[in-house]
Amino acid sequence: MAVAIVRDDEVVYLNCFGVKNTTTGEPVDPDTRFQLASISKSFTATTIAAMVGEGELSWDDHVATINPDFQLYDPWITDHITFRDLLSHRTGLPEYTGDVLQDAFLYNRSEILERLRFVRPTGEFRVQFAYMNADITAAAEAASARAGMPWEELVISRILVPAGMTNTSPWFSDFSGSANRAQPYETDNDTVIAGPLTNDEPDSPAGGISSTITDMTRYARLQLNGGNIDGEQIVAADALSETHKPQTIIQSTNTSMKTYGLGWFVYAEDGRIRVEHGGDFTNGVSTNIVLYPDERMGIVVLTNAFPGGHVLHYAVTKGWGDIYFSGSTNKDWYGEMDGHMKEAMQPGASVLNPFEQMEPVPADPSPSRDPYAYAGTYESDYYGTIRMVPDGPALLMYMGNNPDPVNLVHYDGDTFLDPSTNTGVYFTIGAGGRAEAVLVKMFDMPGRDATFIRRG
Repeated sequence: MAVAIVRDDEVVYLNCFGVKNTTTGEPVDPDTRFQLASISKSFTATTIAAMVGEGELSWDDHVATINPDFQLYDPWITDHITFRDLLSHRTGLPEYTGDVLQDAFLYNRSEILERLRFVRPTGEFRVQFAYMNADITAAAEAASARAGMPWEELVISRILVPAGMTNTSPWFSDFSGSANRAQPYETDNDTVIAGPLTNDEPDSPAGGISSTITDMTRYARLQLNGGNIDGEQIVAADALSETHKPQTIIQSTNTSMKTYGLGWFVYAEDGRIRVEHGGDFTNGVSTNIVLYPDERMGIVVLTNAFPGGHVLHYAVTKGWGDIYFSGSTNKDWYGEMDGHMKEAMQPGASVLNPFEQMEPVPADPSPSRDPYAYAGTYESDYYGTIRMVPDGPALLMYMGNNPDPVNLVHYDGDTFLDPSTNTGVYFTIGAGGRAEAVLVKMFDMPGRDATFIRRG
């Protein structure tokens, strides 16, 4: 873990804890690179703010006018959606739209954005909040089209280089190839294991940036000092300030409000405004940056663990807020978040484990057909192609561009099981005893039809 606190444009605390790799035992240092995951969203908003400040575009420009390739299911929304709508997660699309296309089907950025047009809205446009990565990436691509350069070059030229963030990059290769990077670790059945590296380049504007605690102190200073760092105005103060303002209400009470700004969560509670964003990769990354603009104070916590790192950074940032404003910690923040995380990871409980579980395999299941009755290519407008390949009595399911199949086992009759998620795969049999469609339950989510039709 690496922790830093800034106040009044100065770094008042910076410390590193533990090791970046349990095999080598090398300690974390101020220049150890961590993946930021969803903190990257704020970099996208800040980059676009720099363009707004220069008069190159406005928050309320229509995205499709700048990038004609952008298209959603509803033509009216396509024509009217703005940068403000995309960056504040108020598109009407269901939450986490596009994630499976990257994680399971391994589609690239343009393929993911092209498939958004097949997703039916589940919320009211400009009213309902639904967190997702693809809307941030769509905003970034439109800004790139206006600037005439790839997104990666845009964020580097507008933010990273001017702000002196020399060890920060939107390129996965800069993280994976670094000699001083934090190896991610995930916990499985209370055992900590090294997780695979997450290449988030398809959604780099939403989750692909890596950085160090040293560079992140510069980023926090930039945010808290009105877009100015070391006397240089990188982003116009009024444009940057707009990113810290509530745009979409998530929930509210008589005493507090949780909202989303532009690339930031914004909280109004305890008589003050708090601007923050965390980032998680379940393979072993959890980070957070918390800003108190009126205090010109912020804290950054970077970890290379999940879910433990998530619990830890939550406790550290909340505990620090208690100490700063009241002089002592007021609550067992670690215990509270630990309980929430354990609940969230239960089957069907949250986005961490959303799957409806199958009952145990019947004691006397009906036999399946010859595996070749199910073999073939199936298509969905949104998900694209899956292929079913016989593997003895089982099936291998290949998804999109992914060379690694999901191993399906027979469950009962024409139903198979994905043991990794304990979800069903249901074949519909047509004339001649051959499957004509298949419903893959792990992909059956709001607004997205998980029925694939045979095409070959």
